[in-house]
Amino acid sequence: MHLKTLVKHIFILLSFVSTAYAQEQLVPLSSNMELSKVIYSKALNKTTTTAPLNLPFFDDFSYAYKSPNPSSANWIDSSSVYVNTGFGIAPITLGVATFDGLNKKGFPYFINNPVSYSGPSDFLISRPINLEATSSHVYSPADTIYMSFYYQAEGNGEAPEPNDSLSLDFYKPRQKAWKKVWGVKGYNPSATDTNFYRVRVPIADTSYCDSLFQFRFRNRGTASGSLDHWHLDYVQIKMSYFYNDTVPDDIAFAYKPSSFLKNYSVMPYRQYDTLERAPKFRNYIRSNFKDPKACDYNYTISSNTGTVATDPYGAFDNPGILPFLNNGYYIGNAATPIFTLQPFPVSFSDSAIYTIKHVLSTTVASDTKKSNDTVVHIQRFTNYYAYDDGTAELAYYLNTYGAKTAVRFELNVLDTLKSVRIYFDPVIDGGAIQQSSFRIVVWDNGGGMPGSIIYKDSLMYPAYISGCNNLIKNYNLTSCLPLTAGTYYIGIQQTTDQPLNIGFDRNTNHKDALYYDISGSWVQSEIAGSIMINPVMGCAITTELVDCNTPTVGVTEHTKNNEIKLYPNPAQNYFTITDNANQLENTTMEILNSLGQLVLTKTIDSNAHIDISNLPDGLYFIHLKGRDKNFSSQKLLISR
Repeated sequence: MHLKTLVKHIFILLSFVSTAYAQEQLVPLSSNMELSKVIYSKALNKTTTTAPLNLPFFDDFSYAYKSPNPSSANWIDSSSVYVNTGFGIAPITLGVATFDGLNKKGFPYFINNPVSYSGPSDFLISRPINLEATSSHVYSPADTIYMSFYYQAEGNGEAPEPNDSLSLDFYKPRQKAWKKVWGVKGYNPSATDTNFYRVRVPIADTSYCDSLFQFRFRNRGTASGSLDHWHLDYVQIKMSYFYNDTVPDDIAFAYKPSSFLKNYSVMPYRQYDTLERAPKFRNYIRSNFKDPKACDYNYTISSNTGTVATDPYGAFDNPGILPFLNNGYYIGNAATPIFTLQPFPVSFSDSAIYTIKHVLSTTVASDTKKSNDTVVHIQRFTNYYAYDDGTAELAYYLNTYGAKTAVRFELNVLDTLKSVRIYFDPVIDGGAIQQSSFRIVVWDNGGGMPGSIIYKDSLMYPAYISGCNNLIKNYNLTSCLPLTAGTYYIGIQQTTDQPLNIGFDRNTNHKDALYYDISGSWVQSEIAGSIMINPVMGCAITTELVDCNTPTVGVTEHTKNNEIKLYPNPAQNYFTITDNANQLENTTMEILNSLGQLVLTKTIDSNAHIDISNLPDGLYFIHLKGRDKNFSSQKLLISR
């Protein structure tokens, strides 16, 4: 391991783990499971002919729960930056843009860089902004036009070092030149420093008063992984900006809401009963006003069968939501509502997906930022268990030969264990992780910790599945394992002293369910978070998707002899269709709904990017006209 990386690993160990458990460690990721679709292009000097935007400019990345890429409404050539809800600690509003050492596909720019390297990595370039004139106004430096934003070093990631940096450049269209106007060097925040720092930069040079003005953020850092993190939030440009405009007048969500399940983020529908439902759920609502403000809140739950009855919630008044600056997140009744109505059936006969939409509403005139007043949570009942929220901020490992990692799961009824989903961070030490082996192991309950081994599989090797958002490999058991109702511990035993870095979610804390053994006795984890080990239940149901190996809601496609592949599947607003033989040119694609009705037809080529944002959630069938008889229709699930 490189010395620089080792130092970073030691720092994270000291930050999160007591020295008594020095073998249980967190390290930065070498890749990003969310960024996998587009090809990286080093375009720091690229401009565009896109129609310019008008003031005010604003982006707080509150759409992070929907997309990992910056919005094309504001940005160009910038999807190497990772938009997310997990890395920022106490963000100004929901979502941040994270700068690290990964490219657009979520892989390191230069995995074999020298240990001393700190060079250009991510960038975020605005669309052109009209600072010349409108129909009623000609801009000048006298307009007190300012750009402001908030930044945080490290957050839930890894601290940038002194030779790393985050910078802001302004573009002078007439000179066709970028000028650095602000920058900050890397530093190691203290354990209590979780602040987002506000920056305010004047746009006062007459050379910026142009209809093609742009700005860009860029970082320098280690380009061999998800390292040297900077997090950006609440970027805006406006005129008549006064110095005392220090706190944005805004009430917004700050984090994703909690699961409606008591213990899991996802669970098998066959294992659900009403005792698995959380007694209440949690939302983090942040008021950035200086004074208390009244606000309404409600949430709705819908599925493919329609809207579900939900508990009524109304106004937060007397005195309203208090300012975050002195009072923290809102913790009134609606921040942790208690269920009185049943949001889900008593039991399920099949997999189900529920869309839970949370909405804030204010009548305060200055609260004009409405996009951050809505957040959507997807509650899945499928065929696997997961404590994690589906994204990893760091990686968990044990560096001892024969080390065991086990996660506790509860079965309510008889079932069979088919496989285990595990997210291994794939690129580290030149790929040595892929050469290291492990075995899937199941232990019974030994008085509140793993007991006797009831199943141990043959040797397996970590793998990485590229080409879709959910990059979690599915490791099939040699034979299905029947399990009666009860408590089990499911995990791995490694047959190497290499660190088998497993994805670790820092935003859902289930350390009480994680155990490890490096010396012959089991120890409960001391690290807050959730490891990405997900057992897949139900051998009678085929769950493997060849593209992503992702068991979701029973969508099954055997594409071994089929060159056509769809990803991601399930999809949200788009999917990509590829043909390894590149024989899709001028092929007609038809999409039929579950009733067999034609809902979309399109002429496509290989690697076609299909917009399905206008189609409702549900199961669809993809049919290609003109293909040979080796092609069969494929299923596509749309789930938002």
